Amino acid sequence: MSQDIRTLLTDAQLATLRAGYSRAVMDTVATAIVASPYPPAAGLTAFAGERFYNDAPPTLAPANRERCLLALFCGGRRPAFAVAVHAYWALMEGVAVDEVAEIVLLASLYGGIDVLTEGNHTLTLALTALAQAANTGGTAVQSATVLPALVAQFRQ
Repeated sequence: MSQDIRTLLTDAQLATLRAGYSRAVMDTVATAIVASPYPPAAGLTAFAGERFYNDAPPTLAPANRERCLLALFCGGRRPAFAVAVHAYWALMEGVAVDEVAEIVLLASLYGGIDVLTEGNHTLTLALTALAQAANTGGTAVQSATVLPALVAQFRQ
């Protein structure tokens, strides 16, 4: 039996991670990760950044954006790194752990039991990695460290 997902990351660990979170750094690092393999993609990432990831008052609040992306990535059977990164991003934008788990569950209603199994597996690994980063502290909780570490862990 696995441990309940909702207990893998404590409130104290989540607070530590949120203290190291920087929306600006996330935007910069995410853009570099997405566009660097093929520089002409920079125009697409620039559009996404300007439209959905800027500091101007957004039409779609950052927490809601991440809720939508999690549902899309889980239901659309996207790579695990996308689910892990956007679970982290959602948590940093104020979405609760149990809500992230509920989003995975909702996506599975429409995507199939395999979506639930894979989503829960990815979420378990991501939350465990985030808890370890929070326990380590220091630069381990900074967005510039967390984001590339999650991508590397889930692209293996």
